[in-house]
Amino acid sequence: MSKILLLALWCWTGWGQGLVREGSRHQQSLEKLFATRPGKNDPRMLCRVLPFPARPNFEFQFWAGYDIAVPMKQFEKEGRERPMAIAVKVTPDQPGAKGTYLFSRAAFPSKIPPELWAVKNAEMNLGGGFLVGMGKYQVELWVMDSAQRSCYRRWKVEANDTSVPTKMSRNEVRDSGFDSWEGLQGGSGTVSVYVHAAAFVRRRITTKLSAWDRAVLLGSLRSLLEVGGFARARVKVFHLDGRRVLFEREDFSKGDFEQLMDVLMGLNLGTVSYETLKGPNEEVFLTGLMGEEAARDSKSDAVVFLGPTSRSGPKLSPLARELSGQLPPLHYLALTPWFSVESDLIERFVKAGPGGRVHDVYQPADLAKGIREIRGRLN
Repeated sequence: MSKILLLALWCWTGWGQGLVREGSRHQQSLEKLFATRPGKNDPRMLCRVLPFPARPNFEFQFWAGYDIAVPMKQFEKEGRERPMAIAVKVTPDQPGAKGTYLFSRAAFPSKIPPELWAVKNAEMNLGGGFLVGMGKYQVELWVMDSAQRSCYRRWKVEANDTSVPTKMSRNEVRDSGFDSWEGLQGGSGTVSVYVHAAAFVRRRITTKLSAWDRAVLLGSLRSLLEVGGFARARVKVFHLDGRRVLFEREDFSKGDFEQLMDVLMGLNLGTVSYETLKGPNEEVFLTGLMGEEAARDSKSDAVVFLGPTSRSGPKLSPLARELSGQLPPLHYLALTPWFSVESDLIERFVKAGPGGRVHDVYQPADLAKGIREIRGRLN
């Protein structure tokens, strides 16, 4: 690969993954990049790419994406002087079709022990995604570091679920669009949204949220804010196992989605501090959050929990049951890919309140129904 191409990529200004403007010099650089293939003598970056198939998201669009596992040991001596560059080309699988280019940067973690770079099995997890209309596509991916090493992968995706009322044209490609959200438009009332940042699909070992996990959380939050009809949103993102608040905004507005994306991208689920283990349990942490909500001078019109269902736990304490009755109407948009008779801590807390509602979300239509019910109760 040409050193000039690599240099051109790192001269770009920093921005999250997004579409490259057609006809720009950035697109011209990427066209040259994707016209090449890794040579036998080119320095290689070790990486493992997990493609996600195109699937309906919670905004009635087809989302496709990828996770990238990159061994950390290869950066022990070089290659982390600058963020890694990730370039993606998505091309409709038909004669004469033009490719759409996306670009992003992936910064190296800074707050980790230096000796971790020498651990053989330690990995960094990267990832991203994009939206497509109905059709078949070829996806190509380049990952590059500042030591001029690269990793290249190619695969195909297909969006063919005719039951989804997609908003996009056939063979159309877009970025995720979270960083271009225009904010709440009109509406009435205030909602407090508590987003549980956890993996959507349970895995034996989970150290990072996957690109799909992040897309589900951000997409469902965006749908709630856009369709719910509220004039103001208070948003707090938390990790229940780690008993910590990751992000909070008293008035969630334009530009906050991009910051929230960065927070979810950097979330490490693989370690829990000693202070957390010896500190309050999950119920005490949750009631602490709700105690702050109940103590507000300006009450919200609704409190909505949003996130994947978690494991079952002990019964709710009398203190937690009493607290749930002091709050505005409680709702739980429970994102779950499986049918389960177990109830988690958040579900039990919501049901303990007068009129608390749990909305099981197995597919996009369930999310739309739950949001309508939340709005309907307020009206």
